[in-house]
Amino acid sequence: MTKYILLTFLIFTLHGCMYRVISDYEDCVSENLTFEFKDNIKLYIVDDSNARYKYSSMNFPKGEHYLYLCSDEEDECLNEFSGPYYRGWKLIRVESKPFHLTGRYKIDKPNLILGAFAPETSALQIKMGDITAWVSVYVFDMDYMKESSASSVEELNKNRKPRTDWNNRMTKFECPNSDAKESSWEVFWSY
Repeated sequence: MTKYILLTFLIFTLHGCMYRVISDYEDCVSENLTFEFKDNIKLYIVDDSNARYKYSSMNFPKGEHYLYLCSDEEDECLNEFSGPYYRGWKLIRVESKPFHLTGRYKIDKPNLILGAFAPETSALQIKMGDITAWVSVYVFDMDYMKESSASSVEELNKNRKPRTDWNNRMTKFECPNSDAKESSWEVFWSY
């Protein structure tokens, strides 16, 4: 019996069964904060919903995706998504507009084997015109934002705390809503 359990575990591990804890919080950030990206920042919706290897489409509601930011030449931005892993991924250029936060926040914690290779990621949901998208908490930095966004960045950064793990040069975003709890976990498969 033990050898069957071990064999099953090895098969699942070798075939890419990966666990991620997806937490989706409401009211984690003020909706009154407004931001605007600098003029040299190019914005792309990352749509991998029809790709063989998916990432963002599994983590967000249907029709919502990561917003990718790039300050380089357009060709250089697109080259970051070249190679066999990104086959089928679509980068859709969008116009930059002032945006606000919706109050929703997600944290993606890789578990088991995936946790050894992939970092924890956090994203905030934004509303920019008629686009609802998600951006990393790390883009709320004055390197990306116009000067008019400084007070909103400062307010948001009150919830960024130093990490206590090996990667302590980074910070993590902490939801100020004390009632927020992890809502679900899901099993994702890579083929």
